[in-house]
Amino acid sequence: MKIQRIEEITVCIGLSILILLVFTAATLRWFGIDMSWSVDFAQLTFSWVCFIGADLAMRRKRHMGVDLLANKFSLPIRNAIYLFNSVLIMFFLIFVIYYGTNLSIINFQRTFNTLPISYSFVTISAPVGCLLMLYTVMKRLIGYVGNIIKHDYQGIIQKNQGGGETI
Repeated sequence: MKIQRIEEITVCIGLSILILLVFTAATLRWFGIDMSWSVDFAQLTFSWVCFIGADLAMRRKRHMGVDLLANKFSLPIRNAIYLFNSVLIMFFLIFVIYYGTNLSIINFQRTFNTLPISYSFVTISAPVGCLLMLYTVMKRLIGYVGNIIKHDYQGIIQKNQGGGETI
């Protein structure tokens, strides 16, 4: 929960900065005042907000998904489907972490056009965000395997805010 709270604060601050920065730059541009550095800073902020926000969505099970077919199966089959999907997601995240880290190393000497900082600060957001998502997926994988061991699949059913059940 501590990681989630830090992510929430980071995303809220980042999104606030992003909104204020873009609004201010657009308003000042209308008056003829140039804030060209704002585009680069907005790109930096946006990348971090996207990847950390993706982990928040994953932790809360708020990513877009289509479970129409999966809901037709029994709970043990659904658990197996979710386990298989989580393994696929895990491999994809490891792929992005590996190649994203390499990309960040390659971009170390590249700088922004208007900011005197390395472009690696943008590219490293992908592997960091995927590392956070990998942690979330690993916790889910442990849960799905635990369901199989205990033969108790009620843990994959979660009450949503509308009162119905979702997986």
